[in-house]
Amino acid sequence: MKKQTVKIKKETFDSYILIAPLLLLLAVFILYPVIANVYLSFFKWKGMGHATFIGLANYRAMLKDETFWISIKNTLVLLLYIPLGVIVPVMVSAFLREGLKGWPVFRAIIYLPNILGYVIIGMISSIIFRKIGPLNAGLTSLGLGSFALDWLSKPKLALNSLGLVYGVWIRLGFGCIFFLAAMSSIDDSLYDAAKIDGALWWRTFWNVTIPSIRFSIEFWIVLSFIEILARAFPFIYTFTRGGPGFATFTLEYGIYNAGFVAFNMGYASTWASVLFVFCAIIALFQVKLMRKNADVQ
Repeated sequence: MKKQTVKIKKETFDSYILIAPLLLLLAVFILYPVIANVYLSFFKWKGMGHATFIGLANYRAMLKDETFWISIKNTLVLLLYIPLGVIVPVMVSAFLREGLKGWPVFRAIIYLPNILGYVIIGMISSIIFRKIGPLNAGLTSLGLGSFALDWLSKPKLALNSLGLVYGVWIRLGFGCIFFLAAMSSIDDSLYDAAKIDGALWWRTFWNVTIPSIRFSIEFWIVLSFIEILARAFPFIYTFTRGGPGFATFTLEYGIYNAGFVAFNMGYASTWASVLFVFCAIIALFQVKLMRKNADVQ
């Protein structure tokens, strides 16, 4: 019994030794920056020179800052595009699974944003959505001149344009690959049984495909939250610069604005702390989802 206890302790110690490098990396690149950011949020610091401790003053100022609440509202509006950002790639993937003609060309078009990157796509999109840009020119040539709008100069249009491009199109290619991979694991016998029962395409899609990829859809929703909350800045910066006015000013853009425009690093850290809380909540949902998926499997 004693030998067995010693063996278990040795195996446990060996396990900790094996994961020690990973824990060290997590501590250096994740835990330390988070703690340092929260610590800095209690100081007034311009990025150079002496930092002055001001307690909760940055947090009080943030709660009174109108741009903070505008950024919250804009971020919530962008999050409303998540359902569309799920439905479109799932539907496209379902059609592609049936064998769409011209798929290689279509694949290149929808996956282009993932190849070029957010910065380049943001610059291209800003040109496309100009008042005298290709989008309005195309609408006019099709006799739809009444739909040729000043997309990036009107606040509501600019925010909704951002939601459509970033929330749907820019991630469509990766979404299709993700859901096609999920659909490839569905047993063909389920589709054969549906055909024998005389089920139409839509009923097969709803009763066979959707339940079979439910966990993939849930995971994609969680991933979409993280993408919009914490990875949209490069695209917003090159697409609208947070404008017009504060129309596309998000939490993430507010961190940049406070830190690298106003050079108030302590205040920027305050905004970053709020964003971290939101992302941490989403991450907890993701962990819970993964555990749920593991239990089912």
